[in-house]
Amino acid sequence: MRLFLFIYVMSKVNLKDYVCAVPFTSLEIMDTQRHLCCSSWLLNPLPEKSSVKDAWFSKEANDVRDSMLDGSFRHCSKTQCPVLNQLTTKGDIGKIDPIYKKDNLPSTLQNKIDSYNNGILYPTIVQFSFDRSCNLKCPSCRVKIITAGSKKIKEVELTIQEIEDTFGKYIETLYITGSGDPFISVGFRNFMHNLDDNKWPSLKNIHLHTNATKWNKKWWEYIKPAHKYIKSCEISIDAGTKDTYETKTRIGGDWDELVENLNFISTLPRLRRIKTSFVVQQGNYKEMGIFYDSMIDIFKSKAEVFFGKINNWGTFTDKVFLEHKVWDSNHPEHSLFIKEVNKVIPAKQCWHNLQEFVNTSKSVI
Repeated sequence: MRLFLFIYVMSKVNLKDYVCAVPFTSLEIMDTQRHLCCSSWLLNPLPEKSSVKDAWFSKEANDVRDSMLDGSFRHCSKTQCPVLNQLTTKGDIGKIDPIYKKDNLPSTLQNKIDSYNNGILYPTIVQFSFDRSCNLKCPSCRVKIITAGSKKIKEVELTIQEIEDTFGKYIETLYITGSGDPFISVGFRNFMHNLDDNKWPSLKNIHLHTNATKWNKKWWEYIKPAHKYIKSCEISIDAGTKDTYETKTRIGGDWDELVENLNFISTLPRLRRIKTSFVVQQGNYKEMGIFYDSMIDIFKSKAEVFFGKINNWGTFTDKVFLEHKVWDSNHPEHSLFIKEVNKVIPAKQCWHNLQEFVNTSKSVI
């Protein structure tokens, strides 16, 4: 029944009426891969090991942009991208950045499209995802703790230099990081410690993506030159209780240290938006409500709580992944998962890619 409803709603949505801004603004740089969006949301990678410049101007990048303009969204996952997930399921999302109706485009996006058509488009958002250094061993992300050695740190510094030399004067937002933790990465935290405004003349924002275990007063002061740019962040937590955090989803983490740091972060006046994320899986889905309430209690109106389906980034066998994949209709706890989703998703400060499961609990036997 849910599949029928999902297809029915999708049939009413004409994606040709919409365009996504991300491929016209954003570039993610990984160790060897390059992407225009999250690799689980946008399934068309750019040429591997290419230079920053060649990746941005590649035919693969242009094909993704063309898929926005022709309305096919052919390279995008309709189930993983949270905005497309809601658009294709609900049929109307109103004004939700970064997907807009073509008859009501922001002038900034229209200018980007015009620049693309004229062959003079440059990225304004660049994501640093080329250092996987992290102090945690989260099963959904990696099988061991990763720490960069001196050779890798030098490679990170050289990549930052390449980005600066190629697009530094155009970049307005830096996203640090999608691959590890900005406070654990020596290269990333030293970049922020030594940030030179003159080399990044258009820079307005730095978005931190972190597990927050080291976002304390000491390390915050270390990156003081970057403070005026850090206006938003994402904190990955994936648990609502100490036991789940320390034994299931954040191996190596200290719950009490995390909570202390979250309370410190809540006092930082420049932070306008604090996204806290929760990768939904068999081991934590019953804590979605606890997690949501805790984040709102700490961060108040600044909070944006995200729930996303677990992905297999190569850390699970197919069999083990099926055990975690509670959102799969064949999972033995799927009906319980549906009920938990519908307890939380109506909340106002919630973002997710679970729309196909909303308001379906009554149809679950």
